[in-house]
Amino acid sequence: MTQNFDFSPEQEDIIESIRVTRGIPGVAAAIVKDREIIAADGFGHRNRDAQLPMTAHTVLPLCSLTKSFTGVAVMQLVDSGKLSLDEPVASYLSNFRVADIEASRKITPRSLLCHKSGMGNTGHRDRIWHEEVNPYKDRADLVNQLAEVRLQTPPNVAFSYSNEGYITLGVLVETISSTPLEDYFQSQIFEAVGMQRTYPRFSQWQSDPDKSHGYVKKEGAYEETQLVADYSISLSTGGICSTAYDYANYLIASMNYANSALLSLGSLDTMQTVSMPYGDTGWGYGLGWEIIGNAGRKVVSHSGGLPGIATRALIIPSEQLGVVVLTNLSGWGARQIANQLANSTLDTPLLRPTYEDPLPVNTRYPAPSANTLAQYVGTYTWVYQQNEEAQITIEMDGGTLIARPSDGEATSLIAISSDIFMDPYGGPRPIHFVRGAEGNVTSLLSGRGGMFQRRE
Repeated sequence: MTQNFDFSPEQEDIIESIRVTRGIPGVAAAIVKDREIIAADGFGHRNRDAQLPMTAHTVLPLCSLTKSFTGVAVMQLVDSGKLSLDEPVASYLSNFRVADIEASRKITPRSLLCHKSGMGNTGHRDRIWHEEVNPYKDRADLVNQLAEVRLQTPPNVAFSYSNEGYITLGVLVETISSTPLEDYFQSQIFEAVGMQRTYPRFSQWQSDPDKSHGYVKKEGAYEETQLVADYSISLSTGGICSTAYDYANYLIASMNYANSALLSLGSLDTMQTVSMPYGDTGWGYGLGWEIIGNAGRKVVSHSGGLPGIATRALIIPSEQLGVVVLTNLSGWGARQIANQLANSTLDTPLLRPTYEDPLPVNTRYPAPSANTLAQYVGTYTWVYQQNEEAQITIEMDGGTLIARPSDGEATSLIAISSDIFMDPYGGPRPIHFVRGAEGNVTSLLSGRGGMFQRRE
């Protein structure tokens, strides 16, 4: 399969300019409009050493773009009457629990889908990357070990990204459907949409003749990454592999509200509607998608990343417009390209004119007093051993709160609710300060799943 659909010269310039500036070896991208693929092509190389070209049909891991597929699978079970979004997960998975048994009963499929279960990053998935031997027999084994997890917050209170929550959803789907998750994705989603070169196993990507390699840059030099051969335990959170062309067809089905091969109108709408709000911004997380917007226009999007791979997809339902970008270099390039490609088709910017501009955060939440801001000041250290050096220092500059991560640049924060802030440059996911029983700030949730404990 070699079919390509040409980008406009302006769009080619966008892709090539960002690709070259950021040093991305290869980019695969596609645009859909009004239920048709209007552009799909590859740029640069899928293999730097062999100088093999990237194409619209080159296979790469989708990373966290997988999460909307898991959302579709869950909502298909809702459509068929086999599952309720707001029943306890333990009603369907008898072994599911966290350390707090009472809290366990408050975690629902919706809680997991929109990252408000209270689990956040538990460290369990990370063990697959850091330990020489896979510590889990299968997905269910990992979920059983969540019984030791102490929640970051009570369920349904705060947003904290949780890959372990999505692994639990994968076990939920295959338990209720009585079908291995790989087979479920293949028959109920890939084949339904016509995704002919989309795979549920890393081994299929790694053996495909038109696969992309992945790269990281260290001190200006490229290093090829070697992802684990068996990523099946994390399939439902980031394990699907696909092409820009195939994913474009998935975007079309995700915006076909009248007659989608995936879901009913109501279920598509539920997935693309905020279930966990980000303060009072009107933004938030749906079910496998993040929902933000500007100028009254809703943008449904998600990003993904693994060592050597970065991905980005977005749809604008009101415009029947969708964009997907897959790159073979870690970093923010895929997000930047996707947003700029969307800008090239719209009369006003999607969110911001360039990636260097701040997000258009709209909030009516009153600016906290200096006394309130002073309660957050301190140094917060990540609680997981794999990266125990990671820190975020919170400072004050006049009436502004400043976040200074140990691995990034300092940024000003905007208050969007009580104890909740947003970084308008790195956002939109919120930064949530957590208070202990005595009302003192004890920890910080980064919005990306990490919990940072405040030092005394």
